[in-house]
Amino acid sequence: MNTQALGVEHYLAGMRAALDDLPPHEVAEIMEDVEAHVAELSTELGEGETVEQRLGSPEQYARELRQAAGYPPRTERLPVTTKKQLLTRPRAAAWGLAAATGITLLAGSAALKEPAILLLPAVILVLSLALVNDRGPAQREVMELPETVRLQKWLTPEPGTPADRAITYLRSLQPAWWLVRAVLLGLGAVLLAGRDILGFLVIAGVAVLSVFAGPRAKADRRWLWFSLPASALAVGLLVSIVDVTAGQLGYNAERSSYPTRMVETYENIYAYDENGKLLSNVLLYDQDGQPINAPQQYYGCRSGDPEPVIPANRYPRPKIDYENGVCHTVAPSISAPSSTEPSSEPSSSGSAPSSSAPPTSVSPSK
Repeated sequence: MNTQALGVEHYLAGMRAALDDLPPHEVAEIMEDVEAHVAELSTELGEGETVEQRLGSPEQYARELRQAAGYPPRTERLPVTTKKQLLTRPRAAAWGLAAATGITLLAGSAALKEPAILLLPAVILVLSLALVNDRGPAQREVMELPETVRLQKWLTPEPGTPADRAITYLRSLQPAWWLVRAVLLGLGAVLLAGRDILGFLVIAGVAVLSVFAGPRAKADRRWLWFSLPASALAVGLLVSIVDVTAGQLGYNAERSSYPTRMVETYENIYAYDENGKLLSNVLLYDQDGQPINAPQQYYGCRSGDPEPVIPANRYPRPKIDYENGVCHTVAPSISAPSSTEPSSEPSSSGSAPSSSAPPTSVSPSK
């Protein structure tokens, strides 16, 4: 390397040192144009002329570039750059992806019962993706984080070991997993179709987009912010489907273990008092004050009305006769049950009361 080339490298190194308080990607953008300009200028230098004579010192040229690009002077950034930043944009984006993937896994297991829970990981994903969307497909800053490097090292075992063969085999199954993932998401969307139309549309859209996200994530790492949570959602939905199915099977088995009760229906109800007297116009109510109606539909006749009417809970119901197209109601007649024992107290006339006594209306007690 000749003296002129050494001078150019020394000048560029001085400029990098003067700009090292700026973020690395901004320094790279500045130096990309400066390197080309300085290299071209070096070919125009005369005998004994240096780059510093043309452009000034590296520090002075760096200050001019700062001012032109709108960056603050170095003296204003020195207190900040002397401390190591724990939370940077790449780290926030990486941990946002990890948090959203974990939360999506938990939310997917409850999505069939409460689809709105998926809004939480969706918000985290959008915010973390906004931090890396302008960093390019390679996402070099995220991939160079210490935690990312350790994860990649853990996922890359020594060649030829059983762990290496297992990981290689799992990677070969990725295309099949992309298809299974779309099927699971589609099944979850179908189960939500009749209960939550918005949840159905969201999960169905994720299912369709997940088919394209898997292959593209290899070339453009920004698709990881969709592909990984989509996989977590599919696994969560699988857990939810298994849970719902097992619960339904258990419920059906429990129901089948109990004998079915035979419920007898009645068309009419006859009420007797303690003396064996048939009561008429009795109103029946249950313990909640609701009218008791025999389950079979019943029509009575009403004077002046061409159509029969339905009594509420008045018993016994009259017998209906139709004669020449005319509706007639006939009072019900039934003999007193043999099990009815008359009262031991004699009546004033010395005989039991006649069943032809006038009808009695009984009101429900409140």
